Amino acid sequence: MLVPIIVLIAAQASADPAVLWQEAKGYLDHQQYAEARRVLTLAVKASPNDPAFWFHLGVSCAELKDVDAAISAFEKARVLAPKRAEVYFSLGLEYWHRADIGKAKESYRTGLTLDPKNTQALQNYALLLMKSGEPGEAIDLLLKLKAVPELTLPARVSLIECYLKTADREHADQETDDLLRSGVAGPEEETKLGALLLEAGDDRAAERVLRASLSQRPDQAKACAALGVLLLNKRNYAEASDFLGRVVHLAPDSAEYAMAFAEALLLWNRQDEALGFLKEVEPKFGHLPEFQYKLALAYFAETKFSEVIDTLNKLLQTNPRRQDQIYYMLGHSYVATGKLGDAEKAYRRAIEMNPKIPAYYEEFATVLRREGPEHLDEAIVELKRGVQFDPTNPRLALQLALCYESKGDINSALRLAEEAAGKEPDVLPAHVALARIYFRLGKKVEGQKEKETIAELEKKQQQSLVPNASQLPTIDGRLP
Repeated sequence: MLVPIIVLIAAQASADPAVLWQEAKGYLDHQQYAEARRVLTLAVKASPNDPAFWFHLGVSCAELKDVDAAISAFEKARVLAPKRAEVYFSLGLEYWHRADIGKAKESYRTGLTLDPKNTQALQNYALLLMKSGEPGEAIDLLLKLKAVPELTLPARVSLIECYLKTADREHADQETDDLLRSGVAGPEEETKLGALLLEAGDDRAAERVLRASLSQRPDQAKACAALGVLLLNKRNYAEASDFLGRVVHLAPDSAEYAMAFAEALLLWNRQDEALGFLKEVEPKFGHLPEFQYKLALAYFAETKFSEVIDTLNKLLQTNPRRQDQIYYMLGHSYVATGKLGDAEKAYRRAIEMNPKIPAYYEEFATVLRREGPEHLDEAIVELKRGVQFDPTNPRLALQLALCYESKGDINSALRLAEEAAGKEPDVLPAHVALARIYFRLGKKVEGQKEKETIAELEKKQQQSLVPNASQLPTIDGRLP
């Protein structure tokens, strides 16, 4: 009978709450949560009105990712100890994990009335509010956390994000300047903040932050690239090329950075440098459609139209995106080489693929007019189609005026030429056409006035016979 007595004594000992707590505490201290849960389950049976047992059982379940069991245990603890703030904070976190945002916020609010200075709870509640689309409600919490040394950096960054999301640019800028002056952020943190500002559309603040980050550590590829593209969008092509050129040395295997650098050089009218760079990286990136398009742009800018045509026809074999833009540039290249029939086909194909771009109709009509009077009616039909998509486009009105002038319908030509010149006064061809029409109609005073306007415009600008690379769209209409 000795064995049953020993078993009975052990069972009695294990039911002692104090003994169970010491055993559970040992498991919790060593992060053995499954064992802790097993012992604490016995403890709540032995002492069901002890809130500490229920609370730590909830902690064990939470660590084991058993959200429902954790909430059940914490709710028991809450009923037994309604003034314990940590219970509400734990409940808030688990309700959040269960996506019960209403109960999560209610739990945090109640807990913070009991312990309003709990920094971890303040931080979690602020983050919850931001995640649930209430950034304005998080601002007061984050202002409190700014004063906590170990939390000041994430609190400041989150505060800037909240100001941006509430469209309070003034306070966002002030907070950004304050953060930069404080010196608490390292280059990596400043780069992340720069990305956040860029995403929010605050380019001015993003530029300040990215420059500050790079002044601390100039060899950050992501920061250089972000600042380079930002400057590119601001048309500061020289400095954009400097930063993006630095990027291709820091990350030479990045196609994205290489294409951005090529874009910057092209827009900066450094076509020769762009072509040289593209040839240099062709072994790495030559298979990419975007590389082939950039190469065609560089050839185009260097007036190497035969190479443009070869490159674009090769590109079309890969079935790239935005083929309408490729055919558009092909049309330009065929015009430059005197192949009007091929240009007509290319422009026609561009219109078929994307009929909403006015420039396609403008160039198509120009080619049709050059091919002879028998094509004028078709040119007029196509231009009127284009006008349906953009009724106020002065360039389409000018092309229509030229077509009607060629057909001998001078009154229609005059009306449309006046419309074109009125809507876009700095477009020289509109005034040239208008002056010619006035003189044909015997309106010498009006014609002389147009000649004076033409002389003034010629002093201001040089008209190109063909567009350069910076005037042509990229494949998908965006920077890489």
